[in-house]
Formats: sequence, structure tokens, C-alpha cells
Amino acid sequence: MNIGLNAAAVPLADLYKGLEAASGAGFQAFEPRIPLIEAWRERPLKPVEQFGLQWFPLNAVEGVFALPEDDAAASMRSACALASEFGIRSIIAVPGRGSSPGMGSGVATLRRLMEIGEGYGVSVLYEMLGFQSFAFASISEAYKVAAEAGLPLVLDTFHLAVAQAAPDEIAQLPGEAIGLVHLSDALTVGKTTNALVDGDRVLPGEGGLPLVNILSAIRATGYNGAVSVEVFHPKYGQDDCRSVALDAYQRARDVLTEAKW
Repeated sequence: MNIGLNAAAVPLADLYKGLEAASGAGFQAFEPRIPLIEAWRERPLKPVEQFGLQWFPLNAVEGVFALPEDDAAASMRSACALASEFGIRSIIAVPGRGSSPGMGSGVATLRRLMEIGEGYGVSVLYEMLGFQSFAFASISEAYKVAAEAGLPLVLDTFHLAVAQAAPDEIAQLPGEAIGLVHLSDALTVGKTTNALVDGDRVLPGEGGLPLVNILSAIRATGYNGAVSVEVFHPKYGQDDCRSVALDAYQRARDVLTEAKW
């Protein structure tokens, strides 16, 4: 199992400082986001190797079912070219806000994106988002559209909670269908689960999500692969990125150990 740091957890760090913080904290990998990589594009240094880290997938091509088909394809080509420059071998595709396009149409869209990726030597993963205003918001729908398209699924503890996915439902997934797990807690006081937003996402143990139950269910699938800490609460932009990374690593290790990973 490799534990990585998503760049969203250190929002004020440039690419170099983010990698430095992740490596210093003990992470094995770094999950870059497209704007962060684009901002570093003209720099001669591609620094991931010197920190002893590996790349997690590039996050993300947004709104693949909400955009017109040609626009989604153009976004994927742009992201693939960017990933190739930095030696990043995979990209996450995420659905957009709006009604689901229908299973057949969704599968066709993902297959087209996968074919574009193959042309650049870049694989594609599909992430389930549990917000009800987004396409394929249930775990069963997300798994079906990804599996029929032939893509690994990105599971996110926050989105599984928002979608109210039952542990038994999660555990029934094939472990080989999962390509990455995003790990975060959320501030739940005074909110129902389905009212949570990205800004509520905090480090494991700082919120009220049943993370051990969710992670135990994912582990029951047989999955023991990559886990990336992804949080969006604005407070992390006010803290030193090195201290955030250290706290994130220890908290991730603690909750994964408790869930018997």
C-alpha cells in the first residue's frame, strides 16, 4: 500500500514545495492537480524523482458528462499532453453536475476518453462523486459505468459517505475494480451527510465520518493499493505545508491501521 498526498491539502504550495512537504512527511507518492502542474510547465526541473516519490494520477479532467463531447475530448487531450510532459502515467476523469446521460452514453464517453489516453500512453480512472446533482452518484451506478467502459474506479471516503453507500454494498465490489482511494474526513456537526460540501473535508480524525467502517469495507474487497489524502477545508491554506503534510501522514496511517489495512 502506498500513501500519497493530494495537492489540495497544501493549496498554497507550488509543485516543488508540495513534493518537498510530502516527501518530508513520509508519503510515498504525490497526487498533482492540473493547475499546479500547468503553473510549473515552463520550469526546466521536473522534480518528483529527486524526492523519492512517485506520481499518483493527475487530478482531474472535470465534467466529462456535462461538457459537450468534443469539449470533453479536448480537455482530455490537453491533460494527457500535460501528464506526458511530467511522466505522469494516469489521469482521473470525474462527472459533472447534471442528470446522468444514460448508461450507454456514459460508457461511450468514457471509452472515448480512454482511447485518447492510450494515444498518449496515459491510462484513465473514473471517480465516483456522491453529490446527488452529479451523474452516476450511487456506488452501483458508478461501478457499472466504469466497469463497462473498462476503467478502474476511484473511491473517495467522503463521497461514499455523502452517497450513503452501505459498508456491505462497498465490500461487494471486486478489489481489482478499484484503482485509487481518496481519504478524507468531514465536519458533520449541524449538517446532514447529504448536505456536506468539499469545504467541509478535513484530515482523518478531525471530523465525524465513519472512516473505519468505510475503509474496512473497501479493504474487504481485497483492495490494498494506493490511498491519497485529499482535503479541501480552507484552513489548510493558512498553515505551513510541511506541518499539514506531517499531520496528514500520521492521521492517515492511524486510521488505516485501525481499519486493519
